[in-house]
Amino acid sequence: MLRGRMKMRTHDSHHNWSADQPSTTPPPASVLASEPPRDNVDLLLQERLDLHTQLFEAAQIHRKLSGPRVLQIADMQFASEVFAARYLPGDFIVLSQNGSKVLATLGDIAGKGFAAGMWFTHLAALLQSYGHPDSNLQRTASEINRHLCYLRPVAPFVTAFIAQVDCDFGTLTYCNAGHFPPIMLRADGRAELLTTGGPLLGAIEDADFESGQVTFEPGDTLVVYSDGVLECRGASGEEFGSNRLLTTVREAKQPTAQATLMMLLAAVQDFANGNPLADDVSLAVIQRDAQW
Repeated sequence: MLRGRMKMRTHDSHHNWSADQPSTTPPPASVLASEPPRDNVDLLLQERLDLHTQLFEAAQIHRKLSGPRVLQIADMQFASEVFAARYLPGDFIVLSQNGSKVLATLGDIAGKGFAAGMWFTHLAALLQSYGHPDSNLQRTASEINRHLCYLRPVAPFVTAFIAQVDCDFGTLTYCNAGHFPPIMLRADGRAELLTTGGPLLGAIEDADFESGQVTFEPGDTLVVYSDGVLECRGASGEEFGSNRLLTTVREAKQPTAQATLMMLLAAVQDFANGNPLADDVSLAVIQRDAQW
């Protein structure tokens, strides 16, 4: 858009041309050249619209491959959510069910945006191939690790917490592959960190992985999170951090897993005070009903 008045020289005389007043004299060629043709503007707008449509469709695929966000089997409840820092999340949460058993995986693919989001579909396929509610978690972690190491240096590093839950008995068997240790909050307020497992996936080809096991008693809650939660910054630049997270988990506990999840997310958002996400944020809550 032209603003103000422009002065043009025609032979030996001067002519004043204003964008605010009609004129019979056409603007100079340099002015016309500075304004893109209308057809080009329409094309750019259409391309932008198409890009947003494709991003929306990609986000829907990510969500579909992740499985249900809320699930209850017997007295075991599951709730999870992922927020992307840039377009598509590199964090992922995948739930798959077989009868009363559930395989739950929360992971973090190195990087952010398109590249990390595209690798999620590959990780989801690997989990479908090697991970099942009845599979050996040590073998699952080893096979995924071997595959990612084979694809180096293209493949990213991945941290993952892989867990099998037997909802009939409340038992959780897990393998923590380099992920931040989830918090098991007992009904009496005691907290345990689930650390048994091995290194992050894709780093060491012949890495050994172990599995651990815990049992949910009535009223127990497990919170699994990504580093985006800990690295969320408040108005002063301070990070949310692990100590604040543990305190928040104790304060946020509700009768349902979904309500607990919402309280945790609200606490993190309140702390951020409107600041944009520095990294993807993912949270999962597994909770056993309390006995009243």
